[in-house]
Amino acid sequence: MEQIKIDNFIKEHPGSSFPNYIHLEDKICADISLSILKKLNLISTTDDLMLVNEVDKLGDICDVVISDDENFNLKNTLSSLGVNYSKNVYINWYRYDDIDKMKIDDLINYFDDIWYLGSDDIDIFDESLTWIVSITHFGQVNFLKI
Repeated sequence: MEQIKIDNFIKEHPGSSFPNYIHLEDKICADISLSILKKLNLISTTDDLMLVNEVDKLGDICDVVISDDENFNLKNTLSSLGVNYSKNVYINWYRYDDIDKMKIDDLINYFDDIWYLGSDDIDIFDESLTWIVSITHFGQVNFLKI
């Protein structure tokens, strides 16, 4: 998680702490990346950029587009996609080499404090690795069911 997000959260929520998260070690990120590659039958390569591009290519564009409108609700979006998620989810910030783990409830409740329109491209998934929801910096939502 970028420090600026934590700093901005503290400014906007005086007296509150930023939601707990764990930044995953490189080895764990590599294991997750390899597991996704295997599930997508792309094991012949270990190129992280290729994985990002394949997830983007294989995913379906959803009707949901996030804008400055505060009506976006991640929980409703996941529900409408038929996603069964576990208590914790992973947030990929780059090429599956910069991943944070946090409670889904915290991500849902503080989504606007975690994902920034205009700058963040993220992938959200859980330990089942059966789905990936990607959200682009311009608010497009893509869904990949694995």
